[in-house]
Amino acid sequence: MTIYEEVLVWSERLPPWRSDALRRLCVQGDWIDQDLVEILDLAKQHHGVRSAFLPVLQPVLFAADHFPAEANRDHTVVLQSLHSLTNVGKIPNSQALNFQPHGLTIVYGGNGTGKSGYARVLKQACRARSPGAVYANAYAADYQQLIPSAAIDFALDGAAEQTTWSSHRDNIPQPELRGISVFDGDCARHYLQSREAANFQPSALNYLQQLANGLNQALRPALQAEITGLATDTTPFTVIPSDTDAGRAVHPIGPTTDLTRALELATLADDEQAERLRLPQEISEADPTAQASLLDHAATRVDELASLIAVVASVVSNEAIDAKHQVHRAVVEAETAERAASAMLQAGDATQLLPGTGQGPWALLFNAAREYSSSTAYSGQAFPVTYDDAVCVLCQQKLSPEAQDRLQRFDHYIRDRAAETAQAARNAWQQIVREVGPASVDFTVAPNMLESLRARVPALPDDIQTFQNDLVARLQWLKSAVATGVWQDCPGYRGANPVASITQVAEVLRVEAGRLRANMDAEALAAKKLRLKELEARQLLSEHIEGIARVIENLAHRARLQNCLNDIAATRPMSVLAGQLTRTYISEALAGRMNEELTRLELRHVEAGVSSAGEAGAVRLGIQLLDCQLAPHQVLSEAEQRMCALAYFFAELHQSGSTSGIVFDDPVSSLDHSHRTAVAQRIVEESANRQVIVFTHDAVFFGELLTLCQDAGLAPEVRSISYRAEGPGYVDAGLPYDMRRHRERIAQHRRDQQQIAATFNSPPGDTERYAIRNAYSDLRVTIEIGIEDTILNETVVRFRDGISVGRLNGVMAVLEQEFREVQRLHDRCCRNVSAHSHAAGQQRPVTHPDELLGDIEAVNTLFTRIRSRRG
Repeated sequence: MTIYEEVLVWSERLPPWRSDALRRLCVQGDWIDQDLVEILDLAKQHHGVRSAFLPVLQPVLFAADHFPAEANRDHTVVLQSLHSLTNVGKIPNSQALNFQPHGLTIVYGGNGTGKSGYARVLKQACRARSPGAVYANAYAADYQQLIPSAAIDFALDGAAEQTTWSSHRDNIPQPELRGISVFDGDCARHYLQSREAANFQPSALNYLQQLANGLNQALRPALQAEITGLATDTTPFTVIPSDTDAGRAVHPIGPTTDLTRALELATLADDEQAERLRLPQEISEADPTAQASLLDHAATRVDELASLIAVVASVVSNEAIDAKHQVHRAVVEAETAERAASAMLQAGDATQLLPGTGQGPWALLFNAAREYSSSTAYSGQAFPVTYDDAVCVLCQQKLSPEAQDRLQRFDHYIRDRAAETAQAARNAWQQIVREVGPASVDFTVAPNMLESLRARVPALPDDIQTFQNDLVARLQWLKSAVATGVWQDCPGYRGANPVASITQVAEVLRVEAGRLRANMDAEALAAKKLRLKELEARQLLSEHIEGIARVIENLAHRARLQNCLNDIAATRPMSVLAGQLTRTYISEALAGRMNEELTRLELRHVEAGVSSAGEAGAVRLGIQLLDCQLAPHQVLSEAEQRMCALAYFFAELHQSGSTSGIVFDDPVSSLDHSHRTAVAQRIVEESANRQVIVFTHDAVFFGELLTLCQDAGLAPEVRSISYRAEGPGYVDAGLPYDMRRHRERIAQHRRDQQQIAATFNSPPGDTERYAIRNAYSDLRVTIEIGIEDTILNETVVRFRDGISVGRLNGVMAVLEQEFREVQRLHDRCCRNVSAHSHAAGQQRPVTHPDELLGDIEAVNTLFTRIRSRRG
């Protein structure tokens, strides 16, 4: 039985929430923040707390399919192809990354080429110890909805299989893929118990420690804070007397308090509320008769207020407004008739009369002249006086026959009914104008009266204020209507006239006064006091019932949370199991194998030993330094810790007996050249026995792997990941273009020349100039590489630490003719590239594509001839 099979049997006794936590840990290698939130929610549910998620989270129990990436000795699993990547960064789904089934496959790509996207999928699918996450295209507008996925072809004991990996939370990759072991920088850190201590332990024990102490430390603060934040103080509710029905219904307050009876008592009917407000006055007065007189006086003042409001309301009542409107309409109609009569007056005169003759002001003037003539100028004579010697009473000139006739006609006009009616209507309207101008609807209610009314009818003061505001608005409208003659849109009342309600309050006051006068019975008074106490207790209960209900619920919730907290803190079962597994699975053989690996990795000054501790899962393989007085983490560098992690990785692999493939993602990050060479050597050695896949962006490490394979007679396959104009993630078989030998580069030069020739314009412009410059810059590099691999026979290679002495016998002596040809072709390149400054006055023409092709073929001919001379 393997260590995880024992954990699986043991996990059947775990509560569902902790089993789910173990599943997430084994599948993902760690918990992210969202995992911890969901695990805590499941733990709360287990103890009766309602889930915070919709739909409600359901635990997924730990099962055999969730075993993490442990080596598998029973089957051989090798990767064949990773393809059809969808929503994995910007990698196109048309690309396929193929692996040779045995030996070394090197996947080379610079930073930002998409190489990490392929590696991350393998870490997830093969369940590396620290699988990390695979991200979709972060620049996509619908990024949150994108789900990365990929197809993986693999072989199980030689039989072809295929599976689909997806980042969807419910996706579980095919279990056989856990036989593929993956190592990268994150995995290296995962092997360490912490950054401060270079201690190692099998992942199962590490997971047990996280399941116990790690989970306890992660969940306890939030749970403890939630418990502390619950309002459970019952002190504010002690104001409810315990010797009343209301008090007996709630005291003592606890998680099991029944609120049914309390809710009934907390609801007071309207008559009970009125009784509660009335009883204190009835009881507190020592002389009911005097209090009754006060109530009568209050009723009188309330009646006075009602009368006052009725009076001011009559100013702008609908009836008053309609009457004024009628007067205005009458004056308008009378003046219209007057103007018609005036028009007739003017039509009967041959001479054009002054404007307004026969209308209001003129009529007043004419009547004034009549009074002056009758009383003073021609006393006792009928107006108008028109005999021959008479003069006009206004201009005091002798009247001509035409003037005498006009005065007679004017007099008949003034005596006509229309003029008299108009004047009477104007007089009536002027009376209204004089009344409306100073009119007021203001009235003042004393604050103490407002409070008394509010105690009786809570809404009455607001109703009075609203009614008063409506009166003011109507009066303002009336004054505007009188001034402008516009009578439309009179403001209405927003509520009823409060006079009736005020009058009813006065009646109630008189009824209470009568009741007080009858309140002389001592026994009845005691009954009222007891009744008041019960009503006041019920009122207090109604004011606090919501708070009491919250506290009762919080007390019950706290009890559930405390049970959950105790469950989370119960780590002893994990400690017991960890001790048993440690004695069974951490052996001196594993420590010895790790020491062998440390030696092979040139880290002889570090020795592995077995140390134990009492915490859950804390018994682990410790790194010890010979004859060192300091702790390992105080001595080992980051690179040395990575080497220790690699040693443990290889030791575990050896102990498992697995023959399945292994994957390395940038294994030499932060290592110097000596350690890098040791790692390359160890990887090449391992590739002789199994499938090994290495992702790297380190050109020196890449060269080391190729050289060591060549020295060992192994044939690695190379895949290049590049960033093209369309984006990252494009896969090519073979070396990256910049690392290819000159013979492979010649073919690319020919393809580039054909493309340039196909779009070349005459006369050439800047586009053609830049294309030719780039082509010759590339050709110059090919000449330099040709010197390296043809003339020097790869004895000295850039990015290689050593010199291949065994290849010295192939180094060629350069003939003078060959030297001059190399020099000529190199000069041709230099004259065309932009790296060299040329005199502006030269006006150097752009080289034609045909000349470029000739130079490419000349380079190829030169190095072919040199190789043929070598034989």
